[in-house]
Amino acid sequence: MKVGVRKLRGKVTTKKAATKKKAVKKVTKSKSAKSAKMAKVMELREGFKKGNKHNPLPHFRYLNTTVSDIANEKFPEMVQITTGPTKFKELFGKRYVNETFAKLAIDTMHGDCIVDRGSAAVKAELQGIGIFAVDENTPVGGGDVPLN
Repeated sequence: MKVGVRKLRGKVTTKKAATKKKAVKKVTKSKSAKSAKMAKVMELREGFKKGNKHNPLPHFRYLNTTVSDIANEKFPEMVQITTGPTKFKELFGKRYVNETFAKLAIDTMHGDCIVDRGSAAVKAELQGIGIFAVDENTPVGGGDVPLN
């Protein structure tokens, strides 16, 4: 059934009359099946917050770092470090068997950063006093005398 004819870029096109759509039968699951599935999804481990728009996975914060729950059947306690300060960048995306190992890795990296900051402060203080810190590249014996 043709309703109208129009010309579009040199081609003649025709419109067809609107046809009625067929009724589609919707199949709904029972409420008990839906609630069982939702209960499984909504189950949070102790200490974890539920996901939000920035991090949809259940997660917790530790030393300004976000640790997300990525448990599966084989490793039910597995976690992953997802975000944090740039000094922890090499930890992002790493997976750990449980949250204890993830916290240990974060603590180790945090301790290394504190030690690095402390050594830089000591070097700056020695230079301020007038005692210059010996660099690894500076020869010990004196000036430009080559070491054998």
